[in-house]
Amino acid sequence: MPSRYTNIRTVDPTARRVDTTERSLFNLWWAALAAAGETMQGGPLTSAWLYLFASHLSRDETRKLRWGGDLAESAEMRRAYSAMYGRYFSRALLESRFRLTDFIPLHTNSTTIENGVTVNRIERGDIPDWIAWDPVSGSYVLAEAKGRLTGNDSDFLHQTPRCIKEGKAQFQRVEVRDTYGRKIRTRNWVVANLWSTDERKREPVSLLWGSETGGETLSENEVRRNEVAIRQHRIAKIAIVLGRQNSLHKNANDVGQTIRISIQPSVSDGFDAIQPAWENIERERENLGEETAREAHEDVYVAALITPLGIRPILTEDDIEFVYLAQEKMQYGNEVAMIYGLSRNAVLTERHEGEQWLSTGGIVSPDGTGLFNLKDIDCSLDKH
Repeated sequence: MPSRYTNIRTVDPTARRVDTTERSLFNLWWAALAAAGETMQGGPLTSAWLYLFASHLSRDETRKLRWGGDLAESAEMRRAYSAMYGRYFSRALLESRFRLTDFIPLHTNSTTIENGVTVNRIERGDIPDWIAWDPVSGSYVLAEAKGRLTGNDSDFLHQTPRCIKEGKAQFQRVEVRDTYGRKIRTRNWVVANLWSTDERKREPVSLLWGSETGGETLSENEVRRNEVAIRQHRIAKIAIVLGRQNSLHKNANDVGQTIRISIQPSVSDGFDAIQPAWENIERERENLGEETAREAHEDVYVAALITPLGIRPILTEDDIEFVYLAQEKMQYGNEVAMIYGLSRNAVLTERHEGEQWLSTGGIVSPDGTGLFNLKDIDCSLDKH
């Protein structure tokens, strides 16, 4: 899976390091996992991310995160791709860099997390894209994604672009209240991505801008309850697409049919293409927590096969036979298919803190969510 470098600027007035900029590696598996999460939670199914964005990467620039051409021929499609990729990359950056979890897309007027909080619109205008969870601080997070083809890289690197100001205003249009009606304090992030393309040969920049919204801080007991609530809400949404209806949420001990997935680490770790440009490649990997796996991965998943034609939950012998057929076709053609899954252990435990696993054939996040290239795995129905 390709990795590219980009400029990442983080502005966080609530932290000691108020404004920092670094040139950082970004593994596109994180973007693919974010896109899969959006799709499984009811987002649009698009074949673009199934190709792990490789079809859009520049053929001329193999080190920087640069898209080929100008993303698309028509202005309408350019705007669509820019916004869609902005959503995926923003979520991926928040998940990979800050380890935020349980992203829940916000509805237009009100979003309720059972036993947790309700997010209500209080003003007219655009509102943030998600509410999520920060396991480090034990707090809710509001997040807004931006993708931009127009703009100046100097503004993104040194100033406050207009899209950041627009994003910050959106946090004031909602309130987060708990089951007692108290307004709850949230951490907030606007992530704005300025794209580089073959037509716009600027520096690629992702700008992460943090802030806070005032309110009550959760107590230790409330942190535990709310963390479980938002996690169960996310799993319940995914369960429906995985063909389990609400069984994963209301009856966790009956998760239904699962599959066992095994995958070996790749000899090529995805950084080869850009190594000559980096003197401290190992240090960059370590700093980002992106070191690729040296050991094989094996786990049991509640899973689905995803192709450009749609999502097929893996529930029966017929489904696994269809998976094998798709896997065989991939060996002799250009078809692309993936397996998306939730670790059975993650489903059965209230709080799952696993290890990240990353290689050219797939990714497993610490919350037990996995995405795998079908051609790289061995899988079978689990007999547990």
